[in-house]
Amino acid sequence: MTVLAALAAIPGRADILPAVLESLRSQVDRLCVYLNGWDSVPECVRDLADEHVLSAENEGAERKLWWAPEHEGIYLSCDDDFCYPPDYAATMSAAVGRFGGQAIVTAHGRQYRERASTVHDVVPGSVGMYYRNVRERWVNYGGTGVMAWDAGKVRVPRYWQHRNMLDAQLSAWANRSQIPMWLIRHEGHWLETYRPLDPQGIFRSSQREQHRRRSAIIAEHGRTHGWRLYRAAEQ
Repeated sequence: MTVLAALAAIPGRADILPAVLESLRSQVDRLCVYLNGWDSVPECVRDLADEHVLSAENEGAERKLWWAPEHEGIYLSCDDDFCYPPDYAATMSAAVGRFGGQAIVTAHGRQYRERASTVHDVVPGSVGMYYRNVRERWVNYGGTGVMAWDAGKVRVPRYWQHRNMLDAQLSAWANRSQIPMWLIRHEGHWLETYRPLDPQGIFRSSQREQHRRRSAIIAEHGRTHGWRLYRAAEQ
């Protein structure tokens, strides 16, 4: 099955982008980069990516899904600040195959209470962080920087209402669509970021506004649909 990795990159991470792309290049069949807020294509993208989109505007992390509707294999939704380990694509692809492509898999997730109203309204003990030892389980919210699915079976949309709120929006969409989400087992620091707690990062930006926008998306879904936990059968 063809494996495509896609990410949205910002100019503020130009110095680490070559290493991010290098960590993925040998693992995937196609490597795609959406250049958010760039005025020219960096050399590493020309050398390593199979396809890119250049945008003078920062259109948000949601643009990492630009290629999802047309792809028919494994889709790896990645971030521009992760160093992906050599077995990353194989591990994520195997996890997708474990459930016959009927579930989204992630290495960073949590389970929200059914009527959650803030980012903190989680089921106790359900949070699995990419940099810690994680035990496998079903969740209803996942990190899109370390996420994979069978794009031929799970048709993730290209366009989203909010900018830089992809984790919340995709998780709510999957939950509304009754698509299960599996948190894979992994050792601590299997995944690393080049810039932990980057002030330019989406999490820090959300934290500065006390997660107001993210909480609003979580609360709306909790109120209108409820954060439910779905499961898929192993194949």
